Amino acid sequence: MKKKIKVLLSLCLALLLAFTFATPRSAFAAEEKQQDNQYLNWMSQLSDKTKLSNISIPGTHDSATEYCTLPYCTSCQDTSMYEQMRNGYRYLDVRLEINDKKDGFIFTHGGFKCKESFWPWANNITFTKLCEDAYSFLEDNPTETVIFAVKLENSSDDVALAEKLILDEINQSPDKWYTRNAIPTLGEVRGKIVLASRFEDVLNMGDELSGLHFYWVDQGEKEVVDMPYALSMINANEQLWVQDRYKYSIQNKYDAFKDGLLNCQAGNDSFFINFLSLSGQGLIPHPKGNADSLNRMFNEEKLQNNTCYGVIVLDRADKDMAYKVFSTNF
Repeated sequence: MKKKIKVLLSLCLALLLAFTFATPRSAFAAEEKQQDNQYLNWMSQLSDKTKLSNISIPGTHDSATEYCTLPYCTSCQDTSMYEQMRNGYRYLDVRLEINDKKDGFIFTHGGFKCKESFWPWANNITFTKLCEDAYSFLEDNPTETVIFAVKLENSSDDVALAEKLILDEINQSPDKWYTRNAIPTLGEVRGKIVLASRFEDVLNMGDELSGLHFYWVDQGEKEVVDMPYALSMINANEQLWVQDRYKYSIQNKYDAFKDGLLNCQAGNDSFFINFLSLSGQGLIPHPKGNADSLNRMFNEEKLQNNTCYGVIVLDRADKDMAYKVFSTNF
C-alpha cells in the first residue's frame, strides 16, 4: 500500500512539474519568436505605397569589417553582414575591390582585406557570398528589402570592369534586384536588393541598370561647417543629402549627426543618409573606439515616433540600435 502511495505521489509531482514548466517555456518560445520577427520583418508593418526614402532605415558602415586585416584601424562591425540583416539593418555599405588572382570582387577597407573569420588563412569575403546571403535572407523574409550602397574602394580599379562584374552578378538572379535610378516604393522592392552606386556609370548602362546614383563629395575635412550635410542629385527630380564628416572630433561629429536628426531632409523625393561612424582626427584611426562614445550618446538620444530620420549608418551596430531607428516609423 505504501508503495502504491509513493508511486501516486511521484506521478502527481511529475504532472505538477510538467504543468509548472511547460507552459512558461511555450510562452517564452512564442515571445522569443515574436521578438525575432520585430527585427526580421519590421518592414511588413509599412504600406506598399511608402517611398523607400521616406522610411527610417538602420544601416551599417563598412559592413564587411567584422574580421579585417589590422583590425584596430579597420574593423568597424562586430557581426557579419548576414547577421546585420537579421538584426534589422536594411542598408549595407558595400566596399569592393577587384581581385585579379581569384574571387572576382572582394571586400576591403582602405586596402585591407575583409575575411570570413579571424584566422589568418580565412577566405576573403566576396561579393558573390554577400549576394547569396542576401538572397537567402530575403527568401525567408519576403516583406523586406536591403540597399547595397556599392563603392569601389580601390581608386585605381577599372570602373568599366567593376560595372561588368556587378552586372554579371545581377544577371545570375535579375528578378532579385532593383536596378533603376528612381526612388522606389516599398511594394516595388520587397524581397529584392536595391542597387545604389557610389561610382560613375562609365559603361552607360542607363537609368534602368545603373542603380540609384548615390554620388557625394568626400567629407573628410576637419573644419567644422555650419551645414554639415551636402546635396547631390539622384536624377533630375530626386535628390540625396549626406552627412559623413568622418574626421571630426567625437563631440563635433555627434553635433553634425544630431543636426541631421533635427533637420532631416528625407521625403518622397529625397534620401537623407546620416553617418554616425568616425575615423577621427588622429594619424591612427580607431573606428570601434570612437563608436563606443558616439553610440553611447546616440542611445541617450530621444527620437520621435511617426518620424522619418532617413538612413542612419552606424559602427558597432547592434540589435538595440537597429530597433531604436526602425521603431520611429510606427
